[in-house]
Amino acid sequence: MRRRTGVLCAVAVLITGGAVSTGIASAHETPGHKTPGHGRPAGAGRDAGGMVFVQSNDPRHNSVLAFRRSAEGKLSPAGEFRTGGRGGAQKDNPFDPLASQESLVFDRAHRRMLVVNAGSNSVTSFQVRGDRLTDPRTVSSGGQFPTSIAVSGENVYVLNAGGKTNVTGFRITPDGLRRISRSTRELGVTNDAVPLFTASPPQVGFSPDGTHLLVTTKSANTIEVFGVDRQGRLSAKSVSTRSAGDVPFSFVFDRGGHLLVTEAAKSGVTSYSLRRDGKLDVISRSVQSGQQVLCWIAPAGKFFYGTNPGSSTLSVYSVDAGGRVSIGGKDGVIAAAGGAAAVKEVAAAAKDAARAPGAGPIDLAATADGKLLYVQNTLAGTVEGFRVGGDGALTLVSTLDKGLPVFANGSGMEGIVAW
Repeated sequence: MRRRTGVLCAVAVLITGGAVSTGIASAHETPGHKTPGHGRPAGAGRDAGGMVFVQSNDPRHNSVLAFRRSAEGKLSPAGEFRTGGRGGAQKDNPFDPLASQESLVFDRAHRRMLVVNAGSNSVTSFQVRGDRLTDPRTVSSGGQFPTSIAVSGENVYVLNAGGKTNVTGFRITPDGLRRISRSTRELGVTNDAVPLFTASPPQVGFSPDGTHLLVTTKSANTIEVFGVDRQGRLSAKSVSTRSAGDVPFSFVFDRGGHLLVTEAAKSGVTSYSLRRDGKLDVISRSVQSGQQVLCWIAPAGKFFYGTNPGSSTLSVYSVDAGGRVSIGGKDGVIAAAGGAAAVKEVAAAAKDAARAPGAGPIDLAATADGKLLYVQNTLAGTVEGFRVGGDGALTLVSTLDKGLPVFANGSGMEGIVAW
């Protein structure tokens, strides 16, 4: 993903050429069935702290790294929990080895942490007990190179981005995940077993009421919507909608059930209404930030934040009751990832195609009360914590710079959960 004449802008060119919380359903954490909002932990009152988890995505032995969170937002190590599988790296990726959102998911209702093992075509579930992950159970993902996970009630769907791309269904049981028979649906995109990052579908997710399953496809430039029956099986075919902007990547639903989709090519966010028949209607078309390579998006309180790895910046969005999107900040920026030095490095690297510059902000996640936002910087090998202001402003309160992998040779961390 090359910036202008550098590495980041080339990504957008490659992809588009190939394609020629309060009450908010969030990425990374799933509440109970048909409940579109986050709940705080039972008995929680004034914030006494919580946890942040990061997927190492190590190609030798994948693991989930745990960090205790203070009420002020500081992080301290709490352990490493191996999945028994291997992480993965998509071909030619500049800083995002899985090129996806939702590779690490916390299912609050069942106290389960779910994580993909892209390098070994499997998914691992852990039981969450305080600050520890126990009882790892690993199953085949039902395809090649799994990158994203969706949960609604007892139902889990995994997106397999390699080979004949598909989604495959599972049920949560006391013994881990159990495959749902006849649940696999192909997406019509065929990749190598280890896909090119510009060609892989980036996210799978349920609608807030669990009656639809959505998948974005970068290379086909579509949003695919399947119906979900009471047994958790999908409709035989999806309803396909052409993305309003090029290279649809991640998505999230707001409190009103409106769908927000990011578009990497020109760093836009489009909002849609989802019909019962699976068709999508555009509300706000491709609200662009002017930043580079917007891919990831997550809610924090009443705001939505997106990361722009090509600019090493964060953007903030608001959505009104009708689903109309507006952007805040100055010139599409609400905060710098990696500080001013990272942004300066991005500016200086405009003529350098050798490497992706800046901190490399990719995935992000907010605490349940929406007051703290954590951003995963893969190039810097850091996680930054920001305090979310009442007006959407972000104030840096912590930088975790130890115990995390730094992106190298195509491999790095991806996936983050916070509470």
